[in-house]
Amino acid sequence: MTPAQRSLWGQFSTLFGAGVAAACCLGLPVVLTAIGAVGLGFLLNDIYLIPLFVGFAGANLWMLHHSANRHGSLAPFWAGLIGAVIATIGLLLLVTGQLSLQVWIYVGLLLFASGSVWDVVR
Repeated sequence: MTPAQRSLWGQFSTLFGAGVAAACCLGLPVVLTAIGAVGLGFLLNDIYLIPLFVGFAGANLWMLHHSANRHGSLAPFWAGLIGAVIATIGLLLLVTGQLSLQVWIYVGLLLFASGSVWDVVR
């Protein structure tokens, strides 16, 4: 496996991890059931999910920055960063009960994922 392929797998695996953590915070039944069936039900507490999301998002952004820098344009990184920030703020507001606009979380995740896809297309 070439370094570029490893980087691609790393980017999408961290993106998948961040998506699963966000889906658990949002309470999507399919994801909650799958996590419980695997025996990781203890992770369904927001005290674990928010740091997991931030950790996966940070790892993805680090890989995205490295890859986008190699391609000569940091635009995909900035799109991913803005999306990750929007999703993180939306998740924090959701779990604290301050604001329950899940659409911002979905928009942030979509922008976050589109940065990685944009980088792969380049």
